[in-house]
Amino acid sequence: MKLARSKVLLAAGVVCSLALLVGYLFKLPPFKEKGEIKADEICASLGSSSSAADSLRKALPEESSYSFDDDVKLRVDVTDTGYESSCFVSGGGEQLLVAKTSLMEDESETSWTQWVKGTAANDASVASLKPFATGKTAVASDRFAAVFVPCTSEGKIPGGQYNLSVSVELKQAGDSSASATRNALIDLVKSAGSFAHDKALCDMAFKSA
Repeated sequence: MKLARSKVLLAAGVVCSLALLVGYLFKLPPFKEKGEIKADEICASLGSSSSAADSLRKALPEESSYSFDDDVKLRVDVTDTGYESSCFVSGGGEQLLVAKTSLMEDESETSWTQWVKGTAANDASVASLKPFATGKTAVASDRFAAVFVPCTSEGKIPGGQYNLSVSVELKQAGDSSASATRNALIDLVKSAGSFAHDKALCDMAFKSA
């Protein structure tokens, strides 16, 4: 009886050892290599590279590597309404985060909030949005953050004042708390807003706090 029990324990030990070895060789959890989010590799449209990288580290899940795809369309002059940008962050074969900016006509806070909620890929991302103080108006949850930034004053473009709508949606969350993740997304969208405000030839002030 004791011999049989010893054989079972030995077999279990061998199986565990093999499982650990396979996990290590193929970089499965908990042996998965942690990728580094480097400031000089992130999307320029996210703003200050050092602060944006720090926000991404707090918000994103750990992956073995990260990739960034950035596209920015600049305005030709102050009468042009074509400014827009998009940043896609991927890792582990999945899209982790999307940041978008577009120049649009000024709207009421309520109207813009309803519109920007509709741009989210996942309804759950915008289910618990709460306001925070930035720009004309701003909202955020632990999965989504957006700010409406005054840009071009009335009289420069037909249709009146134009603002920048900047949003960040977290599609795959990391291990940070909901509160910490929300704060990271707020910092990230404010940084992206500052970048856009600078590059979009805006003549109106951007109050980021």
